Amino acid sequence: MRRFTCSLATLAAVAFASVSFADDIAHLVAPGAEVKKVTGDCKFTEGPAFSPKGFLLFSDIPNSRIVRVDADGTASDFLKPSGAANGLVFDAAGNLYACQGGARRVVKIGTQDGKIEPLCELFDGKPLNSPNDLALDGHGGLYFTDPRYGQDMKIDQTCMGVYYVDAAGKTTRVIDNRERPNGVLVSNDHKSLLVAEPNKRELWSYPITAAGQVGSGKLVYTGDTDLDGGGPDGMALDAHGNIYATYKSVVVLKADGTLIGRIPVPEQPANCKFGGADGKTLYITARTSLYSLSMTVAGAPLAAAGPRPAPQISRRESSFRGVARLTQGDKEAAAPKEVKIDDDMALKVPATWKQQPPANKLRLAQFLIPPAEGDEHPTELVISSFPGGGGGVDANLKRWTDQFAGEERKVKITAGKSPQGDYVVHDVTGTYMFSAGGPFAGGKKEARAKHRSLSVILTVKDKAVYFLRLTGPDKAVDAAAEAFRTSFGADAKSEKPYEI
Repeated sequence: MRRFTCSLATLAAVAFASVSFADDIAHLVAPGAEVKKVTGDCKFTEGPAFSPKGFLLFSDIPNSRIVRVDADGTASDFLKPSGAANGLVFDAAGNLYACQGGARRVVKIGTQDGKIEPLCELFDGKPLNSPNDLALDGHGGLYFTDPRYGQDMKIDQTCMGVYYVDAAGKTTRVIDNRERPNGVLVSNDHKSLLVAEPNKRELWSYPITAAGQVGSGKLVYTGDTDLDGGGPDGMALDAHGNIYATYKSVVVLKADGTLIGRIPVPEQPANCKFGGADGKTLYITARTSLYSLSMTVAGAPLAAAGPRPAPQISRRESSFRGVARLTQGDKEAAAPKEVKIDDDMALKVPATWKQQPPANKLRLAQFLIPPAEGDEHPTELVISSFPGGGGGVDANLKRWTDQFAGEERKVKITAGKSPQGDYVVHDVTGTYMFSAGGPFAGGKKEARAKHRSLSVILTVKDKAVYFLRLTGPDKAVDAAAEAFRTSFGADAKSEKPYEI
């Protein structure tokens, strides 16, 4: 077992926060109980979830890890890197579902074999913003929120929305009029969807009219400016349907939003969930630490199951505590598939490269490539063909070079032969000067550091000239480079330098 760097005392020797609870909240707290610090020295904790197998998980987002805390107080890295995982939730069978905010997707993680299976990473052919929190609905599906935080507020979706993944893996957007939805819960009777709106200190309730369908929302609580500050962020439910919402403290509400009281926490909380052997421990993630509080009431029961993803490539991160196996179904999913571009050209691409409808008439085809850890921008492969060769080989090579900032770019150009025809490869790394209007728009540029572009001019004799461009953050392009060459039959070892 590999220990992480957070300082952790045994549960018998942890620090306590001495708080006397007000009468309105005292009946929910176990007699004599105090807020107890379980572990600290993390960067930003989130997403607590208690497994039916008896251990707790929480996210340490900036360190890109999911942390496991066992019943005896020992802690270790459960998954690292975690895709900057945020919200986590278990179903009653012990399956884990996670919002990977950095990887911009929602996944199911096998707690026995480490298999990571994407549930949703695109909507309407575009990357998600940054999935934040999620809740199982009791009908085999889950709801998740997709806001965006940080310095780069640019989003790929048309809004910061709330989505539903049904039992078969289909995703729909169910709410599009919240400013920045964050925490999300499904009520114990499965009839209401609770959505946090932290920009306005609001909590909203939506009637669930059918699985993945909601009616008009109703504002049920607005936090007090002084007492509650910003929020709500993450939330939890107890067995009675009471709501525990993280503001400056943990604000406890009745199901209709009536205030019961507040639970002070030494650090500002970000999320909370019930757990423990009897389900009567409230775990609270608060900035750098994880806290716990013994309660008189248990948490809401776990949903029986969540969505079942379609067969995907099995992935295991290096520090997962388990033995990963690649099943026969995974091998079949991992096999390259042939995609016909037109009558004269075909590519063999990995199954994980998601083909999308061409974004404009100049493109014959395009694919979204899996992101690397922490990527903020998508990586895509675009295939096009222009009459007359698009202005000639050298002109295009110079144009592609100029799309990267001159002071730091590195360029390598080679030529080779493939079964489909002769080709030239233009490989450039550095700061990509992205044009939102396309490469010929000539408009405002956005500097994207640490990017790479592999561009190919492939000449199919007596047929056509094709342009293949793999562009995105350098780590994602690095990971896809070999498969990119293989897709059209290239061999890097046989290529020779090309001079403009």
